[in-house]
Amino acid sequence: MLKIIIAEAELEPMPRSLRSLPVMKKKYGRKDVVLLDSNYHHTSMQTLPDAYRRGRPDIVHVCLLNALESPLNKDGGLEVYVHTRNDKVIYIDPSWKVPKSYNRFVGLMEQLFSTRRITAGDTELLRMVNKTLPDLITEVSSGMPVKVMHYEGAPYEPDPDEVLVIGGFPHGDFVSDLPFSRFSIHGEELVAWAVLNHVVYGAHGT
Repeated sequence: MLKIIIAEAELEPMPRSLRSLPVMKKKYGRKDVVLLDSNYHHTSMQTLPDAYRRGRPDIVHVCLLNALESPLNKDGGLEVYVHTRNDKVIYIDPSWKVPKSYNRFVGLMEQLFSTRRITAGDTELLRMVNKTLPDLITEVSSGMPVKVMHYEGAPYEPDPDEVLVIGGFPHGDFVSDLPFSRFSIHGEELVAWAVLNHVVYGAHGT
């Protein structure tokens, strides 16, 4: 079983400091949760710490579309987890059909931040809990090798039974202390979904 953690993903509700701005009050009114998105909130975000890397739910969206539609997932060989910058962890049922529309995906994530669960009948498709990245890795690894994907790592060779940590942020490095070996598929930084696609299709062929 290949287990992928999309780690420190820039998926978060808009902070209160921004929601209190007149322009945001006018635009969103009393809406419970608004997902932070640098495409729409870039100007207002400049006051936030780490503004250069925040507000990127599109990274998670593309990664999940690629992962859950992959042959490896359809054959039962993949588990995917999302860990966010504020230590929220999303558990994902492999049967979940990720909305292809970005706006629908954003609406579903806003609902998840509000309710903590998304269900379809008796199936819990998505569940959100408070958990740190190290705790999640400990939970899902169960003795399996853990590898951190990083462009400065050693050459990566696919293994169908391992835990891979892939950064869900656009720039910079991991904030969490990750005492695991680093592996790379290319000598330059790549977008998260390119790394994910490479390892998922590599594992399916092993």
